[in-house]
Amino acid sequence: MSTRAELEAALAQAESDWRRANDDLDQARAGRAKANTEWDKVVTDRRKAEVDRRRTRTVWDNAFADRRSASAERRSRHDDFVVLAKAVAERNKAYANRSAAEAELAEAEAKLDAATAARNRAIAALDELIRAPRTP
Repeated sequence: MSTRAELEAALAQAESDWRRANDDLDQARAGRAKANTEWDKVVTDRRKAEVDRRRTRTVWDNAFADRRSASAERRSRHDDFVVLAKAVAERNKAYANRSAAEAELAEAEAKLDAATAARNRAIAALDELIRAPRTP
């Protein structure tokens, strides 16, 4: 049977772990909020971007120039593709960051749940010891 001092030490450790898990959860929530803000910025920038596939007369609608002609200019279309590729890459990076933040938040929530359960067990054990009848 555990002594009161051992149970109080276990409760103190559980309280410490619980506070640390709460801090980690707060940090994960802040990280998720930052990732969501970055995602919103990327999506907003994408909607405002000059190269947009939903616009009429975009690079996708242009007829391809005759390659045999000396006056054929394809660089401007290539630049549009490059801008579009960069926008897609930024969006993918923001999405990956957002997913990572969600995973960190889920992990922090699981740690907090485990710390809460350990804390509750320590409190219950200490209460049981206190309420138990003492034998001389």
